[in-house]
Amino acid sequence: MSSLAPLPSAASSGRLPAPELENFVPRATGGIAQFPVYYMRGGTSTGIVLWHQHIPEELSLKEELIRAIMGVPACGETRGNKQTTGLGRGAPTSNKVFIVSRSSTNDADITSTLAQLAADKAAIDWSVNCGNMSAALPMYALETGLIKATAGRTTVRIFNTNTGVTTDATVRTPDASSFIPPDTEIPGVMGKFPGVELTLRHPVGAKTGKLLPTCHPSDPICGIDVSCVDVAVPMVILRATDVGKTGSESPDELSRDGKLKERLREIWVAAGLKMGLRRRGGALMTAADLSHSETVPKVCLVSPGEGDVHINARYFTPQSPHSSLAVTGGCCLAVACLLPGTVANTLAHGLPAISEMDGICTVAMRNPAGVLRARIGATVGTNGLRVTSVAYERSAQLLLYGHFPVYGASPALREFAARW
Repeated sequence: MSSLAPLPSAASSGRLPAPELENFVPRATGGIAQFPVYYMRGGTSTGIVLWHQHIPEELSLKEELIRAIMGVPACGETRGNKQTTGLGRGAPTSNKVFIVSRSSTNDADITSTLAQLAADKAAIDWSVNCGNMSAALPMYALETGLIKATAGRTTVRIFNTNTGVTTDATVRTPDASSFIPPDTEIPGVMGKFPGVELTLRHPVGAKTGKLLPTCHPSDPICGIDVSCVDVAVPMVILRATDVGKTGSESPDELSRDGKLKERLREIWVAAGLKMGLRRRGGALMTAADLSHSETVPKVCLVSPGEGDVHINARYFTPQSPHSSLAVTGGCCLAVACLLPGTVANTLAHGLPAISEMDGICTVAMRNPAGVLRARIGATVGTNGLRVTSVAYERSAQLLLYGHFPVYGASPALREFAARW
């Protein structure tokens, strides 16, 4: 039986009694390596948060541990894997692992590194961030004593190594403790939970260094017009009608459409090559790399919004349709809506022209789970739109914490755990 334990009942003050990092360390019991994990939800994603000192520095051992915790294949691919031996749960949104450390600079409080997994693959993608799961990190920092709360509101500055982007995560801490009032509802999550406001600083060009990686607001690719935009994450935006859809389909409908998925793969591969996307080591991604990629580029089908909703979105990760709209993708789409000449801009309605922006603009994007709103901080200059920040609200939840036993760990991984 796993030793992962549910949280004790909260004390009357509302504090969640979590152990501090110094007293919550790896161990080896009966020859079984056991590692401390925090199982958390951020926005509409779930995953694991690990303290960097509790895991090996060597990449092969680090990935061995992460695969075991999430229940993905140790090598190669296993089609139909249900992750019954780990904590991952099928969808990409439930296959995320964050590694956290203290920041070594004065520009951030903590550093985060995301490992994105797929249920049936051993390969781990270290190239992207997750805006949803990032919402769990201020709670983790407060609960583990990494950050001290201040009365009223506490902001945790998070530098992400995958993208080089810093996020300011602000939570309400009325009594200067780790308690965050559960008063926030978001689309796709039932009930009220602790709220987190996240602001991405200077998110443009997260992977390519450019707002428009192809240098054009739209490009003809595979016979249709698409827009390639890089804000928080590189994304390919196209009209739903150009691939035979209305833009109101459910994720299940889209997932069952094999011809659509093959068509989108053709488009994102061609667009990814044109954008010059690169592997983590710096080499250009090949067509084969892009075809099998679980993370970049994202794909978004758009259609006109109605009422106070500016645009409708159906978002792909890219291999699978998303149950809602990832916030990094939402941030990218929101900026695209403001850029003249993009596919999103031609379909969005009710938004001010760039020349009329007064510094902040909120873009409402309908998705299968509801409406995501992103606040864009931008200025207009001689070179067009200059995006300074993108903000959005999520909720977070600490689900479980405890030691995860790794059965069949390599001798080196067992030795690492035994050193403590």
